[in-house]
Amino acid sequence: MNTLELQTKGGTFLIQPTELSSFYIQELISEEAKMMHDAGTSFIRNEIENRLEFMETPEAIQVGPELIQKCGELGFLGLEVSEKYGGMDMSFKDVLHFTTTMSKGYSFTGALGVQTSIGIAPVFLYGSDFLKEKYLTKMIAGELLSAFALTEPNAGSDANSGKTKATLDEEGNFSINGQKAWISNAGIADIFIVFAKIEDDKNLSAFVVEKAFGGITIGPEEKKMGFSGWSTCQVFFENVKVPKENLLGERNKGLKIGLNTLNTGRIKLGASCIGVGNKVIQHAKEYAEQREQFGKTISSFGAIKDKLARMSAYIFAIESAVFRLGNDIDILREELTTKGEAFSNAKINSLKEFSIESAIVKVFGSEAQDFIIDQGIQIYGGMGFSADCPIEHLYRSLRISRIYEGTNEINRLVIIKEFVKKGMKGELDVMSAFSKVYTEINNDSDEYSLNTIEKFQQFTDNLKSLAVFVSGICLQKFMQKLEEEQEISMHISDLLIQIYVLESTLLRIQKLQLENILNEEIHFANLNIIAFDVFAKISNSMNELIACFETEKEASSLILARNKYLRFPHVNVKEERRRLADYILD
Repeated sequence: MNTLELQTKGGTFLIQPTELSSFYIQELISEEAKMMHDAGTSFIRNEIENRLEFMETPEAIQVGPELIQKCGELGFLGLEVSEKYGGMDMSFKDVLHFTTTMSKGYSFTGALGVQTSIGIAPVFLYGSDFLKEKYLTKMIAGELLSAFALTEPNAGSDANSGKTKATLDEEGNFSINGQKAWISNAGIADIFIVFAKIEDDKNLSAFVVEKAFGGITIGPEEKKMGFSGWSTCQVFFENVKVPKENLLGERNKGLKIGLNTLNTGRIKLGASCIGVGNKVIQHAKEYAEQREQFGKTISSFGAIKDKLARMSAYIFAIESAVFRLGNDIDILREELTTKGEAFSNAKINSLKEFSIESAIVKVFGSEAQDFIIDQGIQIYGGMGFSADCPIEHLYRSLRISRIYEGTNEINRLVIIKEFVKKGMKGELDVMSAFSKVYTEINNDSDEYSLNTIEKFQQFTDNLKSLAVFVSGICLQKFMQKLEEEQEISMHISDLLIQIYVLESTLLRIQKLQLENILNEEIHFANLNIIAFDVFAKISNSMNELIACFETEKEASSLILARNKYLRFPHVNVKEERRRLADYILD
């Protein structure tokens, strides 16, 4: 795929404006997606919440197969798969709507996500016609359960260093030997997507391996901090005989398959944070309205309102970024299909193109989710420390969100690595943007507009200029060694994360206005709250970044850029938070 020929490109948010006409907001949800939402909500209520205490115990692992099969009967497992194999071929943004719904399923959410995102997806996207016809229909029906066997005891983030081996026999079939760790769904899986190096290859290859092939031993269930109802085990492969037809994709291309598959998981993880976050806010709101102290409900206190407002604004921001990305992927997939790419290739390449944004929504979503859950526990006070608190188990379980699908540290490094790579290859004209900012760095700063949208458009543009300048200066100083300067790289990534989220929030406000569904008072409150938090976080990142240089003189250009571009247009954030909190409590 030659990305230079594409109209829709990943990473361009930093250096060029986004067309509002093609921007998608969740308020424009399709009727089909609404129907799936209603079906998913009913399933969660009847199958999970009605027996929640049991569903969060290790014993619940054994009912997973039955529930996944029910999901198959309801059509939940093949939303992204073409109709040819029994799927629904829904748009990616509609799939993300459904993901936010099913994220409220506690431990079962994990088991379901493994089946669809990293079980069915790699077979559908990379499998030969033989593999698709043999496995896909049964996987979509929930008759064959899957697991994704990539991680090893000494190969986590550095997946390609895995030691699992596949040796060839005279007929070209494989024998796999090795050990995998922290494999989700391992205890209930019928087939494994296994990553191993063939003979002395430098890179991994991928295989579809049936448990029925023999030679597979499943270790005991891991004792985890949370998600007790979701199977996680070690898996041992001893002379497992795998037919040559079960090679997934091409030899030596397994790592790409793994990483591209994880891109899907990262986006869906960001979407999951929306559903879980909303559930936490609902619980916290209800408790705050019931709990009385000093003669009044704690929901009337400014400190509690401050928490509820920030929690809600973060959800608004995650939604804005996630559905923006989902729609961009849909647009690119259509574009690639029109250019003649096969269905599967178009999906693979559209996901791959937006690897920067995928990492952004994973990092921001998981960290915002952690903030929301932590604040929810705080609203409960002492009751939040009790196992009877309705979000106590979520507090423990969802800590994994910043670790799986690539740790947030790895994802921050992915963001800057991909951004630099696209710039070096000419796919992003970062140098022209840098040259423009470099020439204007000493110009006087303009005053911010009084119009809310124009004001925050100026603020966003200033932050983009700051990020372009900082990236350019650090690249000039460190060149190819920037990747080794991980502290600096991660601070730059934080700038990109915050800018993407802020711009997504601003674009959503503009789209709401365009569609005549803007609640000016409440939506502007969300924008003001998020913009201030972005300002605070970027201020901290810039100060950390400047402190990474040996002397103030060496960091002088960064200090100049900070002082010029990092100016926040004043708003009374306290009153904005109170306004939004009162709306939530109404």
